[in-house]
Amino acid sequence: DGAPGSITIERGGIPTGKTYTKLADATADAQSGDTIKLGEGNYTLYGVSSVGHTKGKNLTFEGLGADKTAWNIGAEVPNPDNFGTEYNGDYSFDGAGTVTFKNMTMRSGKVDYLGFIRANKTVVDNCVINGKTFYWGYESAEFKNTTFNPPSFDYALWTYSSPTMTFDSCTFNVYTDAGAGSHDITVNVNDCKFNSMSYGKQALNINDSNMGEYKYILNITGNNTVTAARDNTTCSQLFGFGGKASTNNTGRTDVTIDGVKVWSGGKMLTHDYTDGEHDNAF
Repeated sequence: DGAPGSITIERGGIPTGKTYTKLADATADAQSGDTIKLGEGNYTLYGVSSVGHTKGKNLTFEGLGADKTAWNIGAEVPNPDNFGTEYNGDYSFDGAGTVTFKNMTMRSGKVDYLGFIRANKTVVDNCVINGKTFYWGYESAEFKNTTFNPPSFDYALWTYSSPTMTFDSCTFNVYTDAGAGSHDITVNVNDCKFNSMSYGKQALNINDSNMGEYKYILNITGNNTVTAARDNTTCSQLFGFGGKASTNNTGRTDVTIDGVKVWSGGKMLTHDYTDGEHDNAF
C-alpha cells in the first residue's frame, strides 16, 4: 500500500472524509459506484477475498498517474506448481460488477493465466500494463488510452475470457484463444498504435480454425498506425494469419474497416484497405 492516509473514497464525486492505510479496508467500506483514490505507491488486493470487499460492487480505482501509482495483478512471484493453470490468477474481483482502473501502471508476470478472474466487466483508462494477462471482464473488457508492454518475445494480452473487447487509442499487441468455438469473439479497435515484436505476425494475428460455427468479428475504425509483419494473404500489417493461411484461415473471420466489410469467408472483398493500395505498390 501507499503511505498512511493516502487512500480515500469519493461517493458521488464527494470525499467521504475518511482516510485509509490499507486498500482492503477502504474496499470493504466502499459502496457500489464509489471511487477509491490511491496515492503514490504500490497496491494490490491479491489474496483478499472478494466477499465483503468487491463482490457485487461497481468500483473505480484511480491513481495519480502511471509514474506514481502501481497495481500488482496476482502474486508477486507466481507459484511454479500452478504453471499452466488458472490458479496463479487474481480472484480479488470474483463476482464484482464493473471494475475501472484509471491513471496507473498495472503489473503482471510472464507466466500463463494471470489476470482478474470472474469480474463481470473491466475498464482500463489511461494506464500502462506491463507483462502478460489473460483474464479481464467476463462480459466485456474496455481499454482506453492504454499502453501494453509485453514480456520479451511474448504476447501482451490474450482475450481469454471476454466475448467483447474494445481498444480505443491504445498501443498494444493482442492474442485471443479460449472461448473460441463457444461464441462469436468481437474485437473493436479505434485510433490505436501497434508495435508488434512477434516475428512474422500481424498486429491482429488470426487463427479461426477452432471457432466451429462462430466467428471472429474485427471492427477497425479511425487512424491506426502499424509496425508489424505484412501478411501475404491479407496484404496487410494490421490483420492476417501469421503466414499460416492454409491452416489458420478457415473462413470464420469478418473484418470491417470504417464501416466497410473488407474480409469475410476467408477471402478479400476489396483491395482498398491493403498496404499495396495505400502505397501504390500493388
